[in-house]
Amino acid sequence: MKTVIYCLLFLGAFAAQAQVLNSDAFEQRLKQTPNGQLVDVRTPGEFGGGHLVGANNLDYRNPAFLQTLATLDKAKPVFVYCLSGGRSSEAAKLMREQGFSSVYELEGGYLKWTTKLKPVEGVATDQSASGISQEQLNTILKNNDLVLLDFYAPWCAPCVKMMPTIDQLEKTYGAKLQVVKVNADANKALLQAYQVDEIPTLLLLKKNQTKQRLIGLQTAAYLTELIDQNIAK
Repeated sequence: MKTVIYCLLFLGAFAAQAQVLNSDAFEQRLKQTPNGQLVDVRTPGEFGGGHLVGANNLDYRNPAFLQTLATLDKAKPVFVYCLSGGRSSEAAKLMREQGFSSVYELEGGYLKWTTKLKPVEGVATDQSASGISQEQLNTILKNNDLVLLDFYAPWCAPCVKMMPTIDQLEKTYGAKLQVVKVNADANKALLQAYQVDEIPTLLLLKKNQTKQRLIGLQTAAYLTELIDQNIAK
């Protein structure tokens, strides 16, 4: 009997854990669920800056959140996310307590979704974005010993957060470091050429040789140390 109970507990824990899906699995499951309800539990301000396609905004921090859950159908699967996973985890727990049987959480939230170049809507279009040809980039690499390629997008939250750091590095190092900002939306060919499938991605090249590939949000201190090391060599 005890063995049966332990097995049931294990299976229950496994099932609960399986409700947290990485961005690829979340996207695939959502596509396979035509009656799925996609819910963004961030604030209206966050939601207004960009969100997953077709998402509805139910602010978890709103005191009336519990009442707003009544707008959802408990019999249909719910796909929930927030900025990084904290609020969506709490919201999903509450949903299950309220009788929602199928609740899927996006691991890493909107941050991870955007870094994986997944589709979003509601973001401001960067009209000034321009493409850089491989030939133009080759010229830059030929004429500069140290080049930092910043693959970013204006709708990518970590990219936007790191942009002031990139700008400061450009000012600090001047002619010692050539910074090239590569807008992911306008430079699909370069993303493919440099095998970039997640943003922000930073490539530090010295004499046209890749010295470092960094994925995700980086600190100013670490980038400064890395650049100093390559300048000194």
